[in-house]
Amino acid sequence: MFSAALAAETKRPLLLLCADEKDVQRQAADIRVLLGVEPVCLPERELQLRPAAYSRQWENARLSALYRMARGDAPVVVTTAAALVQRCLSREVLLAAAFSLEVGARYDVQDLCRRLTAAGYTRTDQVEGPGQFALRGGILDVFSPGEERPLRCEFFDDELDSLGEFETATQRRVLNRRQVCILPASELLPFAEETTAADAAGRMEDAARRLKKEHAAIRQRLLDDAELLRQGIAPPGADRYMAAVCPDKTTAFDYLAQDTILCAGEAGRVQETLRAFLFQTRQDVTAAVEAGLMAGAFGDLTLTEPELETVLSRFALCQLESLPTSRYLLPPRLLLDVSAKQLSGYGGRKARRTPPSLCPPASACWCSAAAGSAAVICRSSSSGAISPPPWRWRAMPSPPRARRSSPWERCPPAVSGLP
Repeated sequence: MFSAALAAETKRPLLLLCADEKDVQRQAADIRVLLGVEPVCLPERELQLRPAAYSRQWENARLSALYRMARGDAPVVVTTAAALVQRCLSREVLLAAAFSLEVGARYDVQDLCRRLTAAGYTRTDQVEGPGQFALRGGILDVFSPGEERPLRCEFFDDELDSLGEFETATQRRVLNRRQVCILPASELLPFAEETTAADAAGRMEDAARRLKKEHAAIRQRLLDDAELLRQGIAPPGADRYMAAVCPDKTTAFDYLAQDTILCAGEAGRVQETLRAFLFQTRQDVTAAVEAGLMAGAFGDLTLTEPELETVLSRFALCQLESLPTSRYLLPPRLLLDVSAKQLSGYGGRKARRTPPSLCPPASACWCSAAAGSAAVICRSSSSGAISPPPWRWRAMPSPPRARRSSPWERCPPAVSGLP
């Protein structure tokens, strides 16, 4: 609630830093209720360091979130520290790889196929999942990570005649669309620009030459994968070469506006989960190097803790703690003590508005909402510093009876809370 009030008061972008994904979902639900906006949830993704098939569910959700952040359409971002420190494609590459399709416009279908391939899509006979596209005559099917269902584009010559969503199981159209945005299908795009693949292959060959003779297996793998890149083929398990394709260490921090306010809830837990994530990433990289799958020169896949502290120092950081602690992401410059009262949830029926006559003139109402529950607190204000609102919430059925010492005694029994 404090972070939501901070964003509403300052009118600045807000980033909520949570300890884990469960906390992300809870905070996102609170933001929807308190601010009335749809927050952007940026998940972390599992790095694929081995040449094997894998699910891109989290990567697809991450690409959609990064695109909204790149466009400046993310007033509130809710994420974890692990998701922020992971390397990703640059903002400029993401915006250049995304493109729009509109009914009535003219396109070169073959050029669209080349753009989809460069954006990380795989060409198949039939689209079944995100990151795939299929071309059959004048019909182009594509499944963008930003869409719930695949899209079918029907061309008459070079004009987009119709556009709609279809079901993968039946291949039947279920919804017509006028315009769509096609996002890239991967965070690693070695063919997004003309020289990217060649430059990455050169860095891989340089790393192979620096290896000693006892690392002949890794050297040969680097040379083979570099040759694949020169031929226009992305090697499997391409996350091993993230540092070669994107030499600049770009993270989600680079997508944030300079005036963004960062709010970290329970900084001690955030720090613990971050250290566990960084330790696990180092272990995965070490295992891949020992297995001859990856060169140690390309093992820098995340920000380190000192680098994270440097990045955090560029933003306004608010660290929220329920109890005094000595564990902070950054040493605080100012300490504030805010009194708070924990409210029990109320599971009554939906509230309705009642006339202001039911509310005592000497009380003020403050609303505290959480995911699935909310409550109204009547606090005595005899000094008149807080003016009463024009209406009160009335919940049905009546709430549990309050104690006589409670300020509820000033209000009618029917006035309680908000589900």
